[in-house]
Amino acid sequence: MNLGSHRFALSVLAVLALAACGGSPSSQNAAPVATVPTTQLSGSVAVGAPITGGTLRILDADGVLVAHDIAVGADGSFTVPTLTGKAPFRIEACGYAGANYQCLYSVAQGPGTAQVTPLTSATVLLAAGQSPADLMAGSSSVLDASAVAGAQAQLRAGLSGVLSGNVAGDFDFITGALSAGSRSGYDKVLDAVGVTTGVDDKAFVQITPRLGSGNLYLEQGSTVGAVTVANGAGELSLGGLETLFANMTQAMASAGACSSGLASQLASGARMSTDDGAPLSGAGAVAAGLCGMFASQDMFGSRLLSPTLGRCDLDGAQPVCRVSFVLQDRDGGVQPVGSGMGVTREGGAWKFLGDVDPVQLHASAKAQRDVRIDGDTPVASYSRAIAFDIQAVSGLQCAQVVQRNADQALVTIAYYKRFGAGVPRLSLWQQNGFSNERSLDPAIGALRSADDTWVALPDGDAGDVVVRNFFRGGRTVTVNTFSDDACSAPFAVSGRSSFEVDVEGVPPVWAAMPSLPWTDLTGTGRQALLDLALDANAGTTLNLAWTFAHGTLGLDSGSICSDRSQCGQGGSGRIADFRLRPGATSAAIAVANGGSALAATGYKMLALYGRTGDGLDLQSNAIACTPGTVECH
Repeated sequence: MNLGSHRFALSVLAVLALAACGGSPSSQNAAPVATVPTTQLSGSVAVGAPITGGTLRILDADGVLVAHDIAVGADGSFTVPTLTGKAPFRIEACGYAGANYQCLYSVAQGPGTAQVTPLTSATVLLAAGQSPADLMAGSSSVLDASAVAGAQAQLRAGLSGVLSGNVAGDFDFITGALSAGSRSGYDKVLDAVGVTTGVDDKAFVQITPRLGSGNLYLEQGSTVGAVTVANGAGELSLGGLETLFANMTQAMASAGACSSGLASQLASGARMSTDDGAPLSGAGAVAAGLCGMFASQDMFGSRLLSPTLGRCDLDGAQPVCRVSFVLQDRDGGVQPVGSGMGVTREGGAWKFLGDVDPVQLHASAKAQRDVRIDGDTPVASYSRAIAFDIQAVSGLQCAQVVQRNADQALVTIAYYKRFGAGVPRLSLWQQNGFSNERSLDPAIGALRSADDTWVALPDGDAGDVVVRNFFRGGRTVTVNTFSDDACSAPFAVSGRSSFEVDVEGVPPVWAAMPSLPWTDLTGTGRQALLDLALDANAGTTLNLAWTFAHGTLGLDSGSICSDRSQCGQGGSGRIADFRLRPGATSAAIAVANGGSALAATGYKMLALYGRTGDGLDLQSNAIACTPGTVECH
């Protein structure tokens, strides 16, 4: 996706001229040395893989925007021809890393090199003691050289085992050499760890290893926990991942290329679950299934993005690593093809494995804000949850989901049980058939409905306990499977009854909910939604605009409903569905009313859907409904 390709024109381009300093005849006759403009700033934006469709902006210490809409190349590289203003310079680069649209941050004390990576985002947070996104407005001089050096020393101390064998112990995350997508050196360090930032009582950095175990929790001047590196991690070559995904992209050029070339890129033990049939097994069957899916969804001609790395299992005969599996379509749109995908080594080369686990397991965090806009002052309410989708394979009756706390002790989050025949997923075991509160006793409770997969977290401290366990204990849960309703007899799938699952995103602590990047309708957008009225079976175009309350969100879609009870996908009250680009701030929406007339005083809800950089699903709802009317009850 091209999010902007023109470069900001700056006033002066100064070129460094080397002065002739004299010397011996041999030195005077030496080949000329290439020079770099003294005012230029360059670097790469990467998470291991280079980001896709990225743009970059820079603020100086006085808050002056000295560069914006700087395009990030397909290889992650960028160049700011002339860096003017007062140091230190704050850098923000936004684009796709896997399926998530995210912003990364860095700092420069002047012209030269400034890499932009998750570890430079961590450096900025630890140096400033606050969220990097909050620094991207107004004046600030907190990121001076001394503060940045202290933050880097803190990071290097926590990551010493990861750095060893890849970069020097005193490596500079900002100015050190980086070749995005090379999967070696600094780039392999980025592959080896997951880095997220957040705010609890203080701003924090969390680092989880992908080639080892443990958890690091860092605040400014404080580090808790440790990460260890797995045996064999140093010898693991990741360079062939780019070749694999390039070859798979070539196989997606057409139906013919797919049928003739995709199978050779798949592992002999490849497997893939399907929604309407038996699981696919073997390279040929999985390749045929993928080619069929690409054809049915008009995906030929798309390309696979450079993969972001997940956790790797190095205990078997061959390594198995989880990877993103994300397509960029012909129009530039980015969409994940599936979750839980992986690769393995076979015959000395990386091959696509498909489903890592023999049973479909998916965990993701959700947060939602509802804003009533029909009064003089908008009124907001919040909710948060974690969704666990657990495939109801034959013989599976119960699943227990557990997490680790700060002491690495196991704590149960929820139980899930089979709702009935024909239901594809297990349902949340709740306190009774009417509540939406989880039961933590497998002997006491009830199932409410077939599609209850969300664990609603209580408001305040009660829900914060679960959230803080993810921060301090790690972002992985264990799903234990059982063959009986009492959840006591282990149930094995392909010889395993316990599965590690990474959670996509983590809900924030309750105090941080208002500071998420929610969307707020502009004055004209709010009035347009309030005024929306439709005759029966009529349509119109609704022009809406919004702003982001706290930083840019990676939007992907939206909907409008005219009936709260019929607002689900395909419901009669769903009068609009539309796609959005990340960072979009307006849309012309085609609205079609297929039922009775909609009055201006009637119920209307605009929902905008998106994801934060670490995978937290956000839903911003703007609700208009004239108080006292029948539709509002």
